[in-house]
Amino acid sequence: MRLAQLLGPILLITGLGILALALTRGEATVYLIVIVPVVTGSGPLALLGILLIFVGFFALALFWPWSIGTAQRQDGPGPSYAEPGAQAPARRWGGVVFLGPLPIVFGSDSRMTRLMLLVGVVLFFALLALTLLALLA
Repeated sequence: MRLAQLLGPILLITGLGILALALTRGEATVYLIVIVPVVTGSGPLALLGILLIFVGFFALALFWPWSIGTAQRQDGPGPSYAEPGAQAPARRWGGVVFLGPLPIVFGSDSRMTRLMLLVGVVLFFALLALTLLALLA
């Protein structure tokens, strides 16, 4: 396993450890709102822990080998459901996540990412229009 693949989990664990240290020193507090944990901090350790957790999530998304479990078996016992020489259709996926008013888009290929970007922009303007309508009413 390459070092870059371990970067995400290492940063996540380090960030959680530093955040736990900040909690014990009184520099941070944790609240549970419905089922979502909310962390507030007033010291540098809390800031460092939260930043490392965010960077760890991004590093996980960038460097983790997501295709580990999707490798096809070439030989071995068991039934074969595909015809020899036939290739499985490629699956395409994508999504939009809103962090506040900003859409974050992702997809399996560039065409799907562009489509999700269009969906994100349309949803952003729809939310903006609905917010303005609610403020003016």
